[in-house]
Amino acid sequence: MELTIIVPVYNVEKYLKDCLDSIYKINTIKYEVILVNDGSSDSSLNILKEYYSLYPNFTKIIDKENGGLSSARNAGIREARGEYLSFIDSDDIIDFKGFQDFFKEGQKLDLDVMVGNMRYFTEDKIGEPLFRSEEIKDFTVGKGTKFFLTLFEGTKCFREEVVDDIYKREFICENKLYFHDNLVHEDSYFTPMVYLKARKVKYIDIAFYYYRQRSGSIMSSITENSINSLENICYMLLSEYIKTDDYGRKALSKLLPSFYKVVLYRHINSGNDYKEKLKNYRAIFKEVKGVKNKNLEEILIYIFPKIPNLLRGLLGKKIGNSQKIPKF
Repeated sequence: MELTIIVPVYNVEKYLKDCLDSIYKINTIKYEVILVNDGSSDSSLNILKEYYSLYPNFTKIIDKENGGLSSARNAGIREARGEYLSFIDSDDIIDFKGFQDFFKEGQKLDLDVMVGNMRYFTEDKIGEPLFRSEEIKDFTVGKGTKFFLTLFEGTKCFREEVVDDIYKREFICENKLYFHDNLVHEDSYFTPMVYLKARKVKYIDIAFYYYRQRSGSIMSSITENSINSLENICYMLLSEYIKTDDYGRKALSKLLPSFYKVVLYRHINSGNDYKEKLKNYRAIFKEVKGVKNKNLEEILIYIFPKIPNLLRGLLGKKIGNSQKIPKF
């Protein structure tokens, strides 16, 4: 079995058939599809059973109580038999031909991680492939930490999403790189950890993944749990700082201040007392030697965070407790 495709499903009856139709068009890869129903209360499970009846030889349904996205993905990993793992969200779609080309190229190179690209889309609009720097496009097969750092060189193009990447299952299991059940931003932890551990990574310039932006949903709220989750991720990744190599430390020195400043800005803009968060930001910034990056905003935050926060507001880039759907 070359590939296991894991599809977590929770109350997506409106979009689920589009997703599955795009997956089951794959015809040049020996694959299985693990459909994880994570306690859906709509007709999603019935739809999964319908597709199982159509493709029983390479489909498995896991029907479990609701535990969240991480729990659903981990359930799929435990049952997977494929040499490689792909995670596809059940309201998105793939270009199956691009997916096949992407996988075959990565398979030939025997990669731990095949890094791909995506487009945003709505019912009436499809965006261009998301930005990837020339440094990343020119990156040959290399160590994950070096690739991680390269994501921050030149124009920043680090993104956390796992859905446009494919992973060698043996690599994931050997390094116990499962999704963290208690995190909201599970990809924000999983992806850096993958780069810190991987031996062979490469970007393959194919935008096979179509990431749905739901029309009518202009803003999404940021909960306190979400903010706390991002803060926890910062400290979890900080614990890796002394364990990794120079490439990994330099990458974390760029990533961690950028993550924690979001926590700090959201406290400032919610009117909460932010002194403790500023103290934490300063401690992280010092530990990872953030000043060496010569990032003016992050240095200003260290000194007096209300100045860069004000400038962000004037530029229309305020980081508050709501998140805009990306423009494309």
